Amino acid sequence: MNKLTAMQLDALAESGNISMGSAATALSHLLGYKVEITTPRLSYTTLDKIRASHPLPCILIRVRYQKGLEGSNLFILSDRDAGMVANMMMGDPDLPVPDELDDLYLSAVSEAMNQMMGSSATAMSEMFCRVVEITPPEMEYVNLGTDTPIGEFADNTEVIQIAFDLKVGDYISSQMLQILTLDFAKQLVDELLYVLSGESLPEEPVLSADEADTLAEIGNIFMGSAATALSQLLAKQVNITTPRVSTSTLRQIQQQFPEPCVVVTVEYLQGLAGDNLLIISRRDATVIAALMMGEEADSPADLDEIRISAVSEAMNQMVGAACASLAEIFYRSIEISPPHTEYRALGEDAGAKKKLDEVLVKLSFRLQVDGLIDSEIAQLIPLVFAREMVRVLLEAMEGQEAQLPQSVFESFPEPPPEPLPAPLDCEPVLSGALHRRQEPVGTFCPEGTVQLDLIRDIPVLVTGLLGRRTVKLKELMAVTAGSVLELESTADIPVDILANGKLVARGEVVVYNSHFGIKITDIVEPWQRN
Repeated sequence: MNKLTAMQLDALAESGNISMGSAATALSHLLGYKVEITTPRLSYTTLDKIRASHPLPCILIRVRYQKGLEGSNLFILSDRDAGMVANMMMGDPDLPVPDELDDLYLSAVSEAMNQMMGSSATAMSEMFCRVVEITPPEMEYVNLGTDTPIGEFADNTEVIQIAFDLKVGDYISSQMLQILTLDFAKQLVDELLYVLSGESLPEEPVLSADEADTLAEIGNIFMGSAATALSQLLAKQVNITTPRVSTSTLRQIQQQFPEPCVVVTVEYLQGLAGDNLLIISRRDATVIAALMMGEEADSPADLDEIRISAVSEAMNQMVGAACASLAEIFYRSIEISPPHTEYRALGEDAGAKKKLDEVLVKLSFRLQVDGLIDSEIAQLIPLVFAREMVRVLLEAMEGQEAQLPQSVFESFPEPPPEPLPAPLDCEPVLSGALHRRQEPVGTFCPEGTVQLDLIRDIPVLVTGLLGRRTVKLKELMAVTAGSVLELESTADIPVDILANGKLVARGEVVVYNSHFGIKITDIVEPWQRN
C-alpha cells in the first residue's frame, strides 16, 4: 500500500492531537494531577524495530472500533509509567513501583485506560460527525523484547508510529506510543478529510422536520405545566422557553455537563411506555433547594442530602403537573412512577455506561426563575420512545384514538383560575437552620416562622454511626472473613445520630422490642428549638 501524503499525515496528527487531548483531560480528572500529552510525532516503522527500542516489560492497550470506524490500534505504555498511574489511583504516588505489576496494579491501570479511551472515542465522534464506539480496551502485560505475538501486527509489516510525550505532575515524564496499520490510518484520514470538505457522511437515524416540530410542541406543553407548578411551589415567577430539539448521545451530553448534576429519571407506567431524563445543573438545583427551605437563594449552600430531598420534592410536583397536561393532549390516562432524583456525574452508573452511544432526542429549555436562575435544562428521550410519542399524539389528533371518559382525568384536576392559597400551618423556625422565605400573595405567617408544609413530606434518613476509619485501598483488599476492623471511636463514646448526613443528636445503643435502638441523650445545636 502507498504511504500517506504530507497532507494526510498532518490530518492524522491532528486527529491524534484532539483524541489524546480528551484522553489527557479524563486522566487528569481521574488522578487529580495535571496531565499533558504533547502534539504527536509521526513516523513509519515496523514492529520488530519497536521491539528493539522497547526491550523492557510494558503495557499494551488494544482499542477495537465496533461502530463508526472499522479497525483497531495499539497503545504502548512502559510498566514503570503504568505503575505510577496505579499508585496515583490508589492515593499514594510516592509508593515504590514493584518490579512486576500484580493484579491490583493492572486493574487500576485498566480502569485508567477505560476512562482515557472512552473520552478519546467521544472526541472522535465529534470529529467524524458520527457515533464512534469502541469495545472495552484489551490490556496485556508483556515483554516486547521476546517473540510474543502482538495480535494482527506482524513484525515485518510497516506501520505508522505516533509518539506522544506524556507528563503527569512531577511523577511521569515519558513517552506513549500509538501504533496503526496503514489501512486503518488511511481510513481515519479519508473520513476526517471528507468531513472537513463539508460533504455529508452517513448519519445515525435522525428525526424528520415534522417529528421534531411535534416533539417541540409536546415538550412545550410538558414544561409549561412544570413551570406553573414550580412557580407556585417557590412563590417566584418561573419561565421555561420553547425547546430546541436535536439529536445527541449521552457521551456528548457529558461534555455539556462535565460536573456532577441533578439527574431526574421519569418512567412511564401507563399510557406511554418508556422513560426520559431531566438534567439540572448543580447551581440551579441548590437555588431551588434554598427557596424550598426558606433560605437565602443568592448564596446557596452545598447540595447535601436534605437539599437533594427538597429538589426531589420539587421535581415530583413539576413532573406530576406535566403528566396531567400530557394526559389531556394524548386523550389517555398517563401514569408515571415517582421520579427518581440523583446527584451524580452523567454515565457513572453501570446501566448508563451501556447506553453512552445510544441516539437520544435532546430538548433544551431555558429556565428563568425571578432573576435567580437563567440557564439551560435538558430533557433526554430515547429515539424510539420519542417517535412513539409522536405517533400516539398524531393518532389522537386524527381521531384514531378514542377519547376516554372524563373520569379518566379526575386524578389530574386543573387548579381554579386564580385561587387564593389556603393559610399554611406555620411553626417556629429552627434556630440557625432555616430563615423566613418570601410568602405568596394571600398567605401570612408571623415573623420568625417558616412554611414547613412545603417540606413536611421530604424523607429524612436517620442513621446511627458507631464510628469511622479511613483505610488505603491496599489495606481494604487484604480484609478477609474474620478480620477485625478497628474504628476510631472508643467503646464508651456516645453514638452519633445523623439526619441525612447531618449530626443532630447523640445517644447510647439499647435493645428495644428485640431490635437495636438508640436512646437519645443529647441534642446537638443548632437542631434544638429556641
